[in-house]
Amino acid sequence: DINLKEIMEKDKTGTAEVTYDIDVSTYGSHSRVQYYLDFFQGPARERFSIWLQRMPRYEAMIRSKLRENGVPEDMVYLALIESGYSNSAVSRSRATGMWQFMKGTAKLYGLRVDTWVDEHRDPLRATDAAARHLADLRDRFGSMYLAAAAYNAGAGKVGRGLRRLGDEEEEEDPDATFFRLYDTRFLRRETKDYVPKLIAAALIAKQPEKYGFERTIGVDPIRYDSIIVPDATGLDVLARLADTTVAAL
Repeated sequence: DINLKEIMEKDKTGTAEVTYDIDVSTYGSHSRVQYYLDFFQGPARERFSIWLQRMPRYEAMIRSKLRENGVPEDMVYLALIESGYSNSAVSRSRATGMWQFMKGTAKLYGLRVDTWVDEHRDPLRATDAAARHLADLRDRFGSMYLAAAAYNAGAGKVGRGLRRLGDEEEEEDPDATFFRLYDTRFLRRETKDYVPKLIAAALIAKQPEKYGFERTIGVDPIRYDSIIVPDATGLDVLARLADTTVAAL
């Protein structure tokens, strides 16, 4: 069993204090974060509720993969804003699966995508690839928020934006560089909004009741077995042995 990282600590008064391993406290008051807090509670409320209901099925597994790769565990909420934890999600640009991988990036990180197998849609293998990709982007840009922007737009676009931004004294807070970049025209609006949307999602997901959502309970985390079967094994045989139906398979 995988234990979730402890996210609630008791302060001296005995009240629960929510903690994060991405910098939410510094940027939670940003105007665009507030915009997405209102958006998720308002026009997107029904959709966001569905996303929160899916989260317990995958959260422990995702946090474990992120931890293995040295990535902050609260980047689990990246999959929330990418796909709502849907393995069947496909974007207009053909990004696919929970982590919305494009085919080229998926193959770069060892996912098989061909006529027979599409590991974009495998929650375990895609999460492992996403964690490694985020670790590489963080190492390249020195900031988790710049890494998130690069996950959305591509490392090349973020790199070009940083070069146009110019050299200043090294930031004490590397994530502040993203918000300096935010105030330019060097990134598309979608990419500019990506980090504020992530922060807003983290705020709500950690304290759903505070924002008028119900906390999802009673959802079992994903469980699986991996087996190799002989060639040309009939789906009727697999269905019978797995105690399911051919239609479900």
